[in-house]
Amino acid sequence: MAKAAHPRKDAGARRVSSVGGLLAEAARQELLRALRALPQGAGPAALRGLATLLEAAVEVEEEVDPCIADELIRVLGPVMGEDTPVTVAEAAAVATGSDAKVLVAMLTGLRGALSELRALKVGLTGECVGALSRAELLLQQTPATATRLALESAMAGARTKLASELSRLHAPVPITSAEVLPIARWVLGDGPPPAGAAVLELARRLDDFCHRAPLTPLDLEELRVLARKADAERESPGWPWVLERLRTVRPRLMPRRVLPPLYRSLAGAQVEVTQGALSLEDLLR
Repeated sequence: MAKAAHPRKDAGARRVSSVGGLLAEAARQELLRALRALPQGAGPAALRGLATLLEAAVEVEEEVDPCIADELIRVLGPVMGEDTPVTVAEAAAVATGSDAKVLVAMLTGLRGALSELRALKVGLTGECVGALSRAELLLQQTPATATRLALESAMAGARTKLASELSRLHAPVPITSAEVLPIARWVLGDGPPPAGAAVLELARRLDDFCHRAPLTPLDLEELRVLARKADAERESPGWPWVLERLRTVRPRLMPRRVLPPLYRSLAGAQVEVTQGALSLEDLLR
C-alpha cells in the first residue's frame, strides 16, 4: 500500500516482466479501462468484480503503472486514505482479501504448473505423473482463483487422457480419473499398491498369458497364484470384469487334454463348471 503520492513514470516505457509477459500487459490495459468506468470513491467493494482482471494483470517484479495508480487513487483514495493500493498486486490483494506477496507467490506457482501441463505430453511416464502430482498438490494448497480454475481444468483433461491409457492397459477393468495418479505411480514403481492392486495386476498380465497359451504347468501355476491373490480382493469393483475376461480366454489358456473316447461325451460337464465358477482360481482348475 502507498499514500496518494506515487512515482511517476512513462506508462509506455514500463517494463513487461517475463512472467506476466504480453498477456499480463493486455490484461493491464483491459483493467485500466474497467477502472476508468468506476465512479470516484466507489471503495474496495468495487474491486471485487474486477478480481479476475486484477489477477491476470499481476506480475512478479511489478513497477508502479502511473495510469493504473491514478485510477486506484481516484476509486479507492476517498475511502482508504493512506492504505490505498497503487500497484496491481496490492489492488488484487484488496479484491481477494489476501496478502499481496502471498498472492504473487501463489500465482507464480499456479502459472508455472499450468504452463507445464499445457506443454506436457500426457502418458504413462514418470515425467507426466510427476507433473500431475505436483499440480494436484498445488490445487490442494491454493484457494479459488481464476488461474487455479484454469489449472484445475487442464488437470481434469490430463487425468481423463491418462485414465483412458490405464483402462486400456488393465482392460476390461475401467480406471476412473480419480484413480489415475495412485495407480500410475504404482505401475511405475513409485508408489504403494492401490486398492484392488491384485485384481489390476491380473487384468494387466492376462494378455501376456494369452500370448503364451496353451500354458505350461509352471505358467498355469503362476497364473493361479495371481488369481488367488485377486480372489482375496473380490470386493474390488474390477473383480467381476476380470472374472468374465478369464472365463472368455480360459479355453486358450488351459493345456489341451486328449480325452479317451469313453469320456468325450462328458466334456460338456467342464463347460458347466466354468460357467458356474465362483472364483478366478476355480476357472483355472
